[in-house]
Amino acid sequence: MSDQQTTRKRFLKFLGLSAGASLVSTTAMSAYIEPSEIRKLNPEQQEFMVNYGNWMDEFIEVIRVKKTDPDSVENNKKMVALTERSLEWKPQLTELMKDETFAFIYRTSIERMSKEI
Repeated sequence: MSDQQTTRKRFLKFLGLSAGASLVSTTAMSAYIEPSEIRKLNPEQQEFMVNYGNWMDEFIEVIRVKKTDPDSVENNKKMVALTERSLEWKPQLTELMKDETFAFIYRTSIERMSKEI
C-alpha cells in the first residue's frame, strides 16, 4: 500500500468515515469536545471531507516533491491545479463551517496536514 493510500485511510479512519461509519470517534475527539456534542456529519459534510481528504493526500505529496525538487515544472503545475481546486470549494466550505462539529473536524484535518508537511 502506498504512503498516500495509508495516509488517506488513517485520515478517514480518524474521521470515523471508513467502512461506512460516519460517527466521529469519541476517543479521538474527547480531548477536544464533549462526547455528547459529537454527532453524525450529514451526507454533504461527509462527501466534502472525503474529497478534502483525497485533496490533502495529493497536496502533501506535491509538497514533498517540492522539497526535494523545487524546480519540477510538472510538480509546480500540479500545485497550481490543486490550489485552484481548493479555491473552488471556498463557497461550500464557508457554508459548512457554520456547523461547529464540521468546523472542528475540518480544523483538525488542517492540523494533520500541517504536521505532514
